[in-house]
Amino acid sequence: MRADSIAPGPAEPRASILRHDWRVEEVEALLERPFNDLLYDAQTAHRRHFDPNDVQISSLLSIKTGACSEDCAYCPQSVRHDTGLEREALMPLAEVLRAADEARRQGATRFCMGAAWRGPKDRDVERVAAMVEGVKALGMETCVTLGMLTDAQAARLKESGLDYYNHNLDTSEEYYSQVITTRTYQDRLDTLRRVRDAGINVCCGGILGMGETTRDRA
Repeated sequence: MRADSIAPGPAEPRASILRHDWRVEEVEALLERPFNDLLYDAQTAHRRHFDPNDVQISSLLSIKTGACSEDCAYCPQSVRHDTGLEREALMPLAEVLRAADEARRQGATRFCMGAAWRGPKDRDVERVAAMVEGVKALGMETCVTLGMLTDAQAARLKESGLDYYNHNLDTSEEYYSQVITTRTYQDRLDTLRRVRDAGINVCCGGILGMGETTRDRA
């Protein structure tokens, strides 16, 4: 095979710049690129900032399972769906800390605690804050996902030493009502703002494959 007949590889990626001003059209263009080119660019950017062979191990524990009042179409923990999932109360502190310590001994450096709530009561936040403090004492990063928060609740979690708050947007604002009807997209944005204002790192994602369009994903 002649050298000039070999298709060139992807162009060398430009220096990675953290951006918060992406336009929908730009993201749509990214989604239309060949997957292997995107993979190459992502790996190149990753290597500029991190050890390419270092992976952080995180462990997730459901500290309160089932009977959530929300109607998220994808979630088996909703009380509105007949999934056979048994309702469980908020776990005791000692049990959570035993699970965290076991995760630490197995190599995890971050421990995330999730509760099936629309939003926690203040007394629940106090119990979760104690869990965060206990996990931090083990030398681990902490993450919780508890639903929607008030300003005071976010401040209390920050005081406890919480590192990350997970709060997913799930899908686009335009498609949101097709997936969830018991809250609005703005409700989620409001909690993300409160978490940021409290000084807690945000962990936020979405779900693909629920009938949304490519533009919804963008």
